[in-house]
Amino acid sequence: MQWRQGLVIGALVVGLSGLVVGVQRLVTSFHPATSPTTSVGTVAQVTKTKLEVDPGTTLNNRPAPNFTLTNQFGEQTSLRQFRGKVVVLSFIDSKCTTICPLTAVVLRNVRQDLGSYRRDVQLVAVNANPVATSVADVRQWSAQHHMLHQWQYVTGSAAALKTVWAHYYVSSQVLKSGVIQHIPAVYVIGPHGHERWLYLNASDSAAPVLSAQVHNLMAHIAPLLPGHPALSRFPRARELTYLAGTLGPTGQTHPFSAPVIRPDGHRASIQVGKGGAPKLLDFFATWCPDCQEEVPVLAAYQHEAVRHHLPRVLGVDLRLSESSTAAVQQYVVHTRLPYPVALDTTGAIAAAYGVSGIPTEVLVSSSGHILWYHQGLIGEAALRQAVKQHEKSEG
Repeated sequence: MQWRQGLVIGALVVGLSGLVVGVQRLVTSFHPATSPTTSVGTVAQVTKTKLEVDPGTTLNNRPAPNFTLTNQFGEQTSLRQFRGKVVVLSFIDSKCTTICPLTAVVLRNVRQDLGSYRRDVQLVAVNANPVATSVADVRQWSAQHHMLHQWQYVTGSAAALKTVWAHYYVSSQVLKSGVIQHIPAVYVIGPHGHERWLYLNASDSAAPVLSAQVHNLMAHIAPLLPGHPALSRFPRARELTYLAGTLGPTGQTHPFSAPVIRPDGHRASIQVGKGGAPKLLDFFATWCPDCQEEVPVLAAYQHEAVRHHLPRVLGVDLRLSESSTAAVQQYVVHTRLPYPVALDTTGAIAAAYGVSGIPTEVLVSSSGHILWYHQGLIGEAALRQAVKQHEKSEG
């Protein structure tokens, strides 16, 4: 994996007994390690389909490495004890508020749709947070996300967890900038203890995306069940619910002041949420490929906003991840951004707005009230529609 300023972006190559498990396109996801709403994970956006769902990779039946850790009830739990069952193994940060809750939604639907086959499948989650490692941490997260009695969520010392992560090629660490980052891998392990399939969970909370992930998991679980039932025997996911507002701090108010680089490259300062006009914040970094891809969308929207008096774009650069302010300044001028870019020089703005991945768009009112929050790429029409809808609801 390639690292830049401690944040992952680019290609994931996982070696499993010599097998290269795909080249995955990733969007960085992160949160401060000390935050009570810490979130981690690298969001897979592998296929450029409408749903942006990772199709997963078939594995070569390598024996799944065993581990023994402690579950959410304080009981010693090993992977080997579930031989005879299909195991769905995920890696969940015990303080996550973004990607990991979406994984829980998918797993709850899988468990429900299994019906009577539920007894033949075991959901196991390994704590992917190297800081919050207590039994109380995993128990609390399980209860908060309606998984307390639906899985085995195991944890242990940071050293024990790191050993498990290494065996499953899942990186998780506190980076120099004080954020935690990990790969949100989900494995399907056969009843004889062999790895069969791997995919990376997506960050999109839309029902079609969740449904597609449930369907993909069911398609790889069904052939491993007793009698090998056809996938058509199972219903499609019926409880694709995700509380909007837990993905980002929608409804909160976070005014801020920051230095800003204007489109002409000159520096100034700006205030957001302290009166003035509403803003569409775009959290990004100059090195982020998806952020670069979204520039034409934001530029087109900005021109539309000027003509039709919509909230204008303000880029918010994650300055801590950049080589220098001058590099950001050069990017603004070279890319000909038609909107200014604020510099989040300490990471405090991203933390206040609950930014867990880039690009992220946040619509704020003149008082700094968060009206709408979106993580990941978005099309011009969808962006314009969302802004109009949520700006109107505020009025």
